[in-house]
Amino acid sequence: MKIGIVVGINTDSISTERFPKWLEDIDDSLFNLSKEKWGEGVYGLSSDVAIAYYVKKFSKDEVDILTKKDISVKVFNKYDIIFGFYEPYYYTHTKKDSNYYKKYNNIIRNTTAVFFQPLELQKFVLNKKLYTDTLKKKKIPVMDTISFQIRDNMNSINILDKIRIQCDKWGTSNFITKPQPGGFGIGFKKWNIEKLLQNNTNFVSYIKKIEKQVRIEKPLLLVQEFVPEFEKFFEVRTYWLNGTYSHSLGTIIDPKSLGVSGFEEVKFAYPKSEYNEKVMSTYDHIPEILDDKLIRKLKKIGREILKIIPQNKYGDPFIFRIDFGCCMNNQNICRDYFVNEIEYMPNLFPEYSTHVDILQRVGKAMIKKTNNLKRK
Repeated sequence: MKIGIVVGINTDSISTERFPKWLEDIDDSLFNLSKEKWGEGVYGLSSDVAIAYYVKKFSKDEVDILTKKDISVKVFNKYDIIFGFYEPYYYTHTKKDSNYYKKYNNIIRNTTAVFFQPLELQKFVLNKKLYTDTLKKKKIPVMDTISFQIRDNMNSINILDKIRIQCDKWGTSNFITKPQPGGFGIGFKKWNIEKLLQNNTNFVSYIKKIEKQVRIEKPLLLVQEFVPEFEKFFEVRTYWLNGTYSHSLGTIIDPKSLGVSGFEEVKFAYPKSEYNEKVMSTYDHIPEILDDKLIRKLKKIGREILKIIPQNKYGDPFIFRIDFGCCMNNQNICRDYFVNEIEYMPNLFPEYSTHVDILQRVGKAMIKKTNNLKRK
């Protein structure tokens, strides 16, 4: 088979000091395809290029590493399989023009190559309101979410009044807003309804900024109850490769660092059964430990979610991430984790996942997906 891997995300990087042995011989031409600048003359290698290099190095098939200049039906048709790490949403985000989203989607529809991830899955995940409602119907724990269509000349006063009514139902004064499709912390904001009713200037300004964002799929402004525990307890990101659990990573992201320039400030934690003290001791800050009992519970929910997401004849996604946040406002003595996000092309945090060599694992999952496709 001929395999093309589209790279160019320029983020989610690993430093040369943490390169696994198989990555140490990568040449400069590949390294320079997608590097993230960390400081003056200091760069990290983006995860997409690292994984593409692994597949090219160890696959028995013919593998080419492609970039955004290769995104066309003519180029894609030269291959049997295209793995698009640099996919339609990221492409649109960097171009800041919805026409590029339509263009990339049409290329995927018209190419003779099999494209991963499938469009059906991409569209489902990008529509957070849709998948939240779908999971809720299947008794999967999710946060109650209301939404407003993003369009020109939105009535911010009317929106605020509807949020006030919803906050009364939730029994809270605090809520969060984020646009759909989201990602990169863009548009995430925490509010207090009582303060806004006294002075709505910041909210009106926020709505005007949301109106100017690139609109794709079904652009919505999502509103949820603010959960104070979310900033105090680890969000657990569970990773799944070809439908099989790989590992988990706990993160607490400083909300002040979301959606601003520079790096997000993150605290990390790992399940006790996956904790490697030797590796963890080399990190900037020693990570904390997650309870294995919690992880087993979340894995069970994760397996149910994989049955719910759109499936096609090519089977489970080669990579998928399910994020769980704390905690649902229910009557349980120990409040329950809920599904906060699902991702079809997630950040891997390779700099802080070296205890499992996540880059190698994803590369192996891609090779396995290719071999399964050949058998079919």
